[in-house]
Amino acid sequence: MSQHPDMDELAAKGEDDSFEALASRLIDEYGEERRDDVQAAIAAERRRLDDADVRSFLPVLVERSVRDRLERA
Repeated sequence: MSQHPDMDELAAKGEDDSFEALASRLIDEYGEERRDDVQAAIAAERRRLDDADVRSFLPVLVERSVRDRLERA
């Protein structure tokens, strides 16, 4: 019997993929020297929004907040 991922696992994978793509875009934009800043800001924002019931827009919300952080730093 094969095991199929449930919808929560698929959603989490899709969310993780979105955040990896976001990190890549921001590192390209802000430069490799800010990689640690970008990754730390994304992780902090993900933790802050971890209990959100609606997760569809999290990558967009995190991106806006991270951009604000990076611009102020």
